[in-house]
Amino acid sequence: MRLITVMAATCLTLSAARAADQLVPLTPPTTRIDYTVFAWGLWPISGSFDRFHGLVTQDPDKPSACRIDVTVDIDSLRMDDADRRRQTLGPEMFDAAHYPTMGFAGHCAPQSIVGILTLHGVSRPVSFATHRDGNQVICAGTVRRRDFGIVGMGGMVAPYVHIRLTAPVSIAEKQPGQGSSPDKLGQ
Repeated sequence: MRLITVMAATCLTLSAARAADQLVPLTPPTTRIDYTVFAWGLWPISGSFDRFHGLVTQDPDKPSACRIDVTVDIDSLRMDDADRRRQTLGPEMFDAAHYPTMGFAGHCAPQSIVGILTLHGVSRPVSFATHRDGNQVICAGTVRRRDFGIVGMGGMVAPYVHIRLTAPVSIAEKQPGQGSSPDKLGQ
């Protein structure tokens, strides 16, 4: 009977600890997801996504113990050039008709976010460096297009894509009255 009481108390304690987690939404306009790839190694081609949703789950007493989940609507790609956008969403690149979303699920690590990126129907481990810039946390990293089955426009478009997520610094800070906050997410 004592064992059952201890187990029940442990479960209640863990549930209460979970309830204390801070949930921070990652949604536009306060959060941005951008990418840049180079054409012929010289000209940057950039885009950003207007529709996505995500959540950071973080223990306010232990900011390095966080979980991040983000899903992006590929068709929400915004680019300056309509023809380039159409081509990027087409079968040679994102193939949005067959792969309408991109997702990331990961956790905090020292000065980085590590997890699984699912893009173009392929899931691969990735790591994004994190740093604080004023009132924002920036997660940035580079992926190789071929690793995700995106091989179109081989000679014209560089093999590496630079991805950047910019979010409010509140995902790395404790709420007022809960002590000091780290300078970087994941530390």
